[in-house]
Amino acid sequence: MAQVLKEEIREKILQAALQEFYQHGFSGAAMRNIAVQASIPTGLIYSYYANKEALLEAVLQPVRYNWKSVLVEGMGRHGNGGQSDRLSKREMDCIKNLLLHRREFIIMMDKSGNTRFSGEKETFILEIEEHLSRLMKEAKEYDDVYIHIIVDNFVEGLLQVMYHCKNDEHALKTMEKLIQMYLYGIAL
Repeated sequence: MAQVLKEEIREKILQAALQEFYQHGFSGAAMRNIAVQASIPTGLIYSYYANKEALLEAVLQPVRYNWKSVLVEGMGRHGNGGQSDRLSKREMDCIKNLLLHRREFIIMMDKSGNTRFSGEKETFILEIEEHLSRLMKEAKEYDDVYIHIIVDNFVEGLLQVMYHCKNDEHALKTMEKLIQMYLYGIAL
């Protein structure tokens, strides 16, 4: 008779894996440690997830976005030379979700090791750069290097908020300030 997979066990595995990946990164995480934290035999994890990378993918699911679509949706609000100091609803929803799933976001951006997610931070930076390039295409003194520096610093600032602001309200206000300063305050 086939084993019935239980949602409760799946959730225990996910929570234990989240903790293990956050503390040790993907490369340093061990399935046996995840099993111990979840209070299950190590082999049971493989009934739910094919391997460690599949488990990582499940842990990161809440913060996996099509960044380009989030940014493009906000572009109608911020584009055409009229830059708003407020985010679109979708952008705000994305930020609020990232705050709820800080550890997942940090794992994806900084601790995903040699997995298919290892380039996610660079992809995120490139998507924001492309977005800003479209917004600033008519600027007379547009500079690709300047945009890259601004976006790279913004993403690092975003990660610092995720690492250090434990209060959601404070983190949200800090993120809005970063967005205002880095992304809307660069008009030439």
